[in-house]
Amino acid sequence: MVRWSRVTKQPAGREFCQPREFRSTLLLDWLIDTQENAVPSETTNNDQSLIDFTCALVRLESILGNERDVAECVCQEMGRLLFDHVEIDEIGNAIGIVRGLHDGPTILFDAHMDTVDVVPVNAWAHEPFAAEVDNGCIWGRGSSDMKGALAAMIHAGGGLDRANLAGTVIVSASVGEESIEGAALRTVMDRHTPDFVVIGEASNLNLVRAGRGRAEFTIETVGEPAHASDPGAGINAVHRMAAVIGEMEKIPMPEHQFIGRGTMCLTDIISIPYPAHSVVPSGCRTTYERRLLPGEEHDAIKAELVEACARAKAPDTMVELAMTDYRTYTGTHWVEPKWFPSWELDEDHLLVQEGLRGLRSAGLEPGLESYQFCTNGAYSAGTAGVPTIGFGPSTEQHAHVVDEFIEIDQLFRACRGYENIATTLLRDIAS
Repeated sequence: MVRWSRVTKQPAGREFCQPREFRSTLLLDWLIDTQENAVPSETTNNDQSLIDFTCALVRLESILGNERDVAECVCQEMGRLLFDHVEIDEIGNAIGIVRGLHDGPTILFDAHMDTVDVVPVNAWAHEPFAAEVDNGCIWGRGSSDMKGALAAMIHAGGGLDRANLAGTVIVSASVGEESIEGAALRTVMDRHTPDFVVIGEASNLNLVRAGRGRAEFTIETVGEPAHASDPGAGINAVHRMAAVIGEMEKIPMPEHQFIGRGTMCLTDIISIPYPAHSVVPSGCRTTYERRLLPGEEHDAIKAELVEACARAKAPDTMVELAMTDYRTYTGTHWVEPKWFPSWELDEDHLLVQEGLRGLRSAGLEPGLESYQFCTNGAYSAGTAGVPTIGFGPSTEQHAHVVDEFIEIDQLFRACRGYENIATTLLRDIAS
């Protein structure tokens, strides 16, 4: 086990998070058992400090599988803000814990550290990792999805009044969400069992009580190879796939009263062999992404796809649930089925109502919304069944785009919102 020394005080306004060489150990535990030598933070909940920290995170490139520097930066900031316990677990999640002086439930705030890639680079007006502050916004890859929310969660945790906190607050900075929604959060929840979960994905400062899930299916048609100079001598698997695609487009999508409509999208198609040289393709493989609604099951969806292939008269077509093959920056190898369930929490649930009350006490006017994209809530709520809500700055439309940005005002409001969700929920339950 590797221990880190306490973080030394640094002047406000400086970039205080710097990447450092990661130790070979898979578990880094940084325990702050006493506060006698700790340096009190002068900038907890300070607006400029939150801006500086968000910018520091954005400057650290953390495209999927490269979250190491961000994890260490997060640990440093949690230590500066006097979290009671800080650790990096075996798969690379950074976890910080704030313990109230009174017993009570545990609420987990989760935000992921990884980002999607920067393509095309030459289309960006703002350098993707410069974290430029301009026109009331922070610009750069990951600012909206979701380093801004992560920074706000950490600063909210650092601003909690432990004397009036009946319970425990955990902030997890998770890895690999863009590939393995929920798998990394599962590791966190196995180590630190929460009673409630807050997902920090963008919600435009509304409270989210439901979310669509996601599944990927591969479909492979089979033909007969022949020389491309004599295509009639073979059976072109791509032509068979074209018929399959036509039938797939006819599959009706289910509706949900609150979440809306499920979707299915063709995301990839490739001939087999690829590249082909003067040969009629003997195979063709497509990938379909299905956005799930509550109650949908793998077997039923697969049966729909199989029936569509039958209508296309494409014999021997194979339909399978796709698998994720992913390795974290610590070396942990994940092989996971790409099935991430949808979820919903009743409007009258304690977490929803106390969450709304906390946000209103922070001066916000939240509506009730649903995530149309898939989040780590697919595991916490969809699989584990732990009451989960979503709340975060920015919007879904600002994620994964050229010139990604987050509005600084939303960043401040999110920080107040996270703090007030925690204090309202944990204080009121205790009373």
